[in-house]
Amino acid sequence: MIAEILFPEVCGLYGDAYNGNYLAMACPEAEFHFTPLTETPYFSDHPVDLICIGTMAEDTQRRVLDKLRPLKGRLEALIDAGVPILATGNAAELFAKRIDYVTEEKTAEGLGFFDVTVKTDLFRRFNGKVLGDLDGMTVVGFKSQFSFLYGDNSDSYFLKCVRGVGLNPESKLEGLRKKNLICTQLLGPLLVLNPEFTEYFLGLAGVQARLPYREDAMAAFRQRVKEFQDPKIQFGHNR
Repeated sequence: MIAEILFPEVCGLYGDAYNGNYLAMACPEAEFHFTPLTETPYFSDHPVDLICIGTMAEDTQRRVLDKLRPLKGRLEALIDAGVPILATGNAAELFAKRIDYVTEEKTAEGLGFFDVTVKTDLFRRFNGKVLGDLDGMTVVGFKSQFSFLYGDNSDSYFLKCVRGVGLNPESKLEGLRKKNLICTQLLGPLLVLNPEFTEYFLGLAGVQARLPYREDAMAAFRQRVKEFQDPKIQFGHNR
């Protein structure tokens, strides 16, 4: 397997950097490329089997969009070919149609793979938890974001929320999905928190891996699910 972790030095907030590290630990024989923002992405002119990108600051988000827009055609080809791509936190927003930075009075064109728009308000942070369902698989995660997404993702969502909010406070459908492109605002880091989903995601790339410390990871996962099912646990608030 050839995997690329995009811009880890600036796209690894909230522990998201450990998603790539966890995959590398699970697949020691794979070829991993940790590409900094100052370099051309490896996927632009090489075959890859998996791509990850994580959470970043809002000004970095605009720089990343500038970097990726010229590669939209290549990304589209990879998505059509079924290459697994995981975008977590506000990296998920890169694939929207448009991002409106309300407090900065700026607008950025997204990659446009989904017909949704993003509203980012730096004066209003939402923190929350999600207990979600992926075709019978339980997925848990956290949210800490200045933005919500708006549009119809009823035929392109990632998770159904058992508890927590989806694209926005009125939605119970979390994230966006097109073939094996998975865009989710969940943080955590998502892969470390969800060993079964990690195995599922690697399986999309044709890899069957035995995760390191799997028993301990599953024990922690089951405990977190139990906590998230507790009706006394608060699932979201604005700051």
